[in-house]
Amino acid sequence: MTSRLTIAAAAITALFLASCATLEDEGPKLTSDEKAIARGVTAWNETAPSAAGPFWNTIKDEATRTIWTGYIARFDAGTKSLADASAAATGDEARILAAYEKARKALGGLPETLELPGDTLAGGNALAEGRMRALIAADRLSAARELGKGAVQTFGGTDAIAAMDAEIAVVFRSRDREAEADAALLKARAAVAFDGKIEGLDAASTAYTRAETFLADDARKAGAAGTQGVTREASRLRKRRQDVAIEREKLLREQAYALKEAIGEEFARVPENTGDMTLEEVLAHQESVKASVAKAYEEMLRFAERYPKTVDPEMLAEVEDQKKVLDARIAQVNAEIRTAKEIASRGKVVMPVIIGLFNPQPGSTAEAQKSRPAVFRATGTKKNEYWWGMVSIPRGTMNDLVIAVKDNRVVRVFTDNTKSGALIEKQKMKDLVNRGYKVGNSWPVLNAGSQLVTDKYFFEIQPGKTGDYEGEVVVYSSFITRVR
Repeated sequence: MTSRLTIAAAAITALFLASCATLEDEGPKLTSDEKAIARGVTAWNETAPSAAGPFWNTIKDEATRTIWTGYIARFDAGTKSLADASAAATGDEARILAAYEKARKALGGLPETLELPGDTLAGGNALAEGRMRALIAADRLSAARELGKGAVQTFGGTDAIAAMDAEIAVVFRSRDREAEADAALLKARAAVAFDGKIEGLDAASTAYTRAETFLADDARKAGAAGTQGVTREASRLRKRRQDVAIEREKLLREQAYALKEAIGEEFARVPENTGDMTLEEVLAHQESVKASVAKAYEEMLRFAERYPKTVDPEMLAEVEDQKKVLDARIAQVNAEIRTAKEIASRGKVVMPVIIGLFNPQPGSTAEAQKSRPAVFRATGTKKNEYWWGMVSIPRGTMNDLVIAVKDNRVVRVFTDNTKSGALIEKQKMKDLVNRGYKVGNSWPVLNAGSQLVTDKYFFEIQPGKTGDYEGEVVVYSSFITRVR
């Protein structure tokens, strides 16, 4: 297809020759074909394109005649396509756009010396405006810009087309800034450290906010504020910024709950050697748990200080209450472990564990009023052995505690746990046996209620001639008088 620009020189020459035709005495004489071309151009521009036909049909040179009469056919085809576009059903955008482009290419191929009639220009511009706006609505901005450019070249364009072109330019500049914000967002998501991720999201949010501000400024300067493309772009940037805010809040919430859960998980941490742990190892594990819980709580406090809007007072109070409960439970467990350790260190226990619940009545000989003994025995012993038990002697009651062995091995009695003898010499623990009142193999603790600090008693059985021994622990109303 011959463009208007490629044949412009020939058309200008024809006009020049036509103007010379009025000056018979000036310049070279025109040929009949040149006169026919010039007169046809004048008729086209001053009357109508069809008015050029009678003149161009007289051109003797066949090739030249075909070119110039072809312009009329091209014009007719272009205007028919414009009419087809105008007649297409509203909403049938594909058909309208195809007919418009066909018309524009046909009319755009005419020489610039052949002016398009006003109604043709108006119709072409009107169709171009509609198509351009439809493309903008479909977010096909590059296609809309190209269509507008072609409309200006062919039909001269309108203020509306210029305004839409400015609108598109504003949106394109905004999308360049949006791309920068998108890159900042991707960088934030790629960050490994939590604080780095949050800082990156803050930077991305700032970039989107800045893009919104610049978009509004550019639109105002270009007179495009409130237009469809700008409004859509503003909404798009706003949503991107809001999405970043939601993503940031989600990360913060997840981290806050992760820190909160870490405290509970630490409390429930189970060591690998569960079942084979000594009491010392269990206690050490519990102390480790307590320290880890405290560390996790401190981390939560630092997090709350850095992101106060995420960790609200209610959550912090809940975590603090949780820590207090966990601390109390750990303390309870530790106390039980310490108690178990202390009990284990006492040595063997007599049976029944406690005696003296039915304390002897002074001077009574009734069997029901006698104290029931606790029994102990062992076989195959080679070294000191340690026992313990409990006794019920009310304050102020002059009852005696007596440990009787069936052989003559030595017995010592103490008011505190000897830790299986480990503390006797170390703490210079006092032997409570009143040896001056010892009779046979009975080792008495006179007035035991006042000598024993608690309701527990601890005694040592030293090695004898054999490894086997047995005996009883008895509460006497008076050992001296042998009253039980």
